[in-house]
Amino acid sequence: MAKYVQRRQKVDGSVVWAFNPPAYVRETITDCEISYVQFEDRIDAEEHSKTVVQMFKDAKNAERKEVHLPIGSVMSLVGSYKRTNAWSSLSDNSKRTYNQLLKAAFDVRLGQSNKTFGEMNAKNVSPMIAEALYSHLKESVSEHRANHTIKVLRRVWQVCKRKSLVRHNPFREMGLRSLPERIVLWEPQQVETFISYADEQGYWSIGTLALLCYDLCQRPGDMRQLLWQSYKDGHFDFVQEKTKVRVTIPASPRLIERLEGRQGTPSDPICMSEHLGHAYDRYAAYKLAARLRKGAGLPDELQLRDLRRTGATEMAEAGCTEDELRSVTGHKGRGVLNTYVRPTRKLAQGGISKRFG
Repeated sequence: MAKYVQRRQKVDGSVVWAFNPPAYVRETITDCEISYVQFEDRIDAEEHSKTVVQMFKDAKNAERKEVHLPIGSVMSLVGSYKRTNAWSSLSDNSKRTYNQLLKAAFDVRLGQSNKTFGEMNAKNVSPMIAEALYSHLKESVSEHRANHTIKVLRRVWQVCKRKSLVRHNPFREMGLRSLPERIVLWEPQQVETFISYADEQGYWSIGTLALLCYDLCQRPGDMRQLLWQSYKDGHFDFVQEKTKVRVTIPASPRLIERLEGRQGTPSDPICMSEHLGHAYDRYAAYKLAARLRKGAGLPDELQLRDLRRTGATEMAEAGCTEDELRSVTGHKGRGVLNTYVRPTRKLAQGGISKRFG
């Protein structure tokens, strides 16, 4: 039997193969979310186990390599950063993103250097090297990835400079070009089409996930993990994972109708997978949503994350105030809210009507 795989018999007599890694495995693998998963086929469960076991070995090897790195290297500096409150205060999702970006940067070899960026002495990283790293990432991956990587490195150096581990921050004033914000919005009919198709295919959970994101203007990650205990008397009460902001939002009439009679145990996720018997991890949920979107004949550009922006824009179009919007989305300031509320013809019409009507 492969590691962490167990044979389990369900109440109805059917057999599933459960992959249930211990906490130390989940905590060691930081590049992605590792969780409990059930499979109907033993071979699939064992293949999944082999993949995770190899990821665990790679992560442990990386830890041992970091321990033996020369004092003062970029990787060592990042290790110091990860022992600060600035790192520990990040959400799990942000930590995974940071790790992915940093690991990719570590492996870059600039010019004729015999060392990778991660092996370089952090004190020798100059503005010129920072520019070279940015150019390499922009050309080899994308401008979007290059911008985000530089912003993470800028934060690392900023925190470590405050700790007197480095004297200068070479990533501070690079004049990064602001990239256009994503402006994709769903049409109401497209949302209805997606939910109807998901229900027809036996995925009430994914249809509900879409409606939660849309009507409550929330991130898919928060709605994917939302528990029944967070829903009471027609209201949702939960803490957003990314910002740690607590929001209390009344359910829309159609959400109340959709959830009626579906109430699970308090600790169960509302959007529990019909086939796995537990919450989706983010990769499974998004992959399945993409498949359903394609099956429903909807445009490829539509993503679950766009439903939060769509809902917020519709609230603005309905005449909601900034305070009302922020009470739902959880944003602390208007500056961030601008990312989600997109200018539309209806908003412009409303503005002119209020001024001259």
